[in-house]
Amino acid sequence: MIKVLFLVLIVSVNLLFTTGAAAFPNESSGNDQSVCFFSVLMCLYDQQSQGEIEQQSTAEQYIDSVLDQVNSTELEIWINNLSSFHTRHTKSDHIESVAYWLKNELQSVCNGKTYFHNFTQIDQGTKYNLRNIICDRHHGSAGPGNEPYILISAHYDSRMQDINKTNARAPGADDNASGVAAVLELARILSKLNLENDIQFVLFSGEEQGQWGSKAYVEYLQANNTKLDLVINLDMIGYPALGLDNVSIEYDQGNKFTTNDIHSKKVGEFIKQTALEYVNLNATMDPFGRTDLIPFEATGNIVIGLHDGGSKLNPNYHNTSDTPDTLNMGYLTSVTKLVLAVILNIDRQNQ
Repeated sequence: MIKVLFLVLIVSVNLLFTTGAAAFPNESSGNDQSVCFFSVLMCLYDQQSQGEIEQQSTAEQYIDSVLDQVNSTELEIWINNLSSFHTRHTKSDHIESVAYWLKNELQSVCNGKTYFHNFTQIDQGTKYNLRNIICDRHHGSAGPGNEPYILISAHYDSRMQDINKTNARAPGADDNASGVAAVLELARILSKLNLENDIQFVLFSGEEQGQWGSKAYVEYLQANNTKLDLVINLDMIGYPALGLDNVSIEYDQGNKFTTNDIHSKKVGEFIKQTALEYVNLNATMDPFGRTDLIPFEATGNIVIGLHDGGSKLNPNYHNTSDTPDTLNMGYLTSVTKLVLAVILNIDRQNQ
């Protein structure tokens, strides 16, 4: 039986500082593999030999076994602990304690170098010393090389509807303890695997004030000439809107670098297919909003976000009622598995 299979290929072309027009693939009329020139691109195989089918079956069994490692109890514990802080408002008295707690948690699960990226933000005449939290998971022991480099991120700050209430109770379970918990769980699992890709796990501060942390981090990456192949951002992934198993794949559409739109859309389509095949989620394609993807897209990176739609449909959004008991842990587990399946399928194509 002929099986149509989406494969993600990541090649050496990198778009971090690209400002010119993108190259497009030359399409083949036969059953051969399409020629790929994008940094991240789906190529379509029309046919597979028997050996390829057997190899594919073994790979899928391996991926399924890794997905089974996602632990909903661990996700729930991280969300409970994060939500127990009185607030995670970027300007609050609590944000420093949150940052140190998260660094310890990330360091305990991530088999790589874990550290703070410190930055200063001045707002309305007040200086804030803030911290992003990073773990590098490099392929091999020599540090970053020429392997595909994927960044997985979430913001850890929270807020109330009135953003000026800096010390008001803001548990932020869905927004965005859910995304942070998923990043921690992905770091726990992926750190144990022998991957071909370099992966960086990043937790941002200051998203609610206008992407302070991600803007500062993009500037840091540029200063160090660090080039990314793909950014995956997780922001609100624990509240299935209307009780449905829907997930929004946020892709780049008509922002600063329009040449990236086609790449982001193709990655989104691949994720949509992966959602059906591995976790039975109904995925929709939507333009991304005011998230930490904005600074990365503005410097030419290929970006994708996952979102539960709660900013419009969750009545607890930016409210004291955004607590762990309002989340669906089965849904959050499925979204975490989806990201894991995407990473594993990308990695498989680089072996």
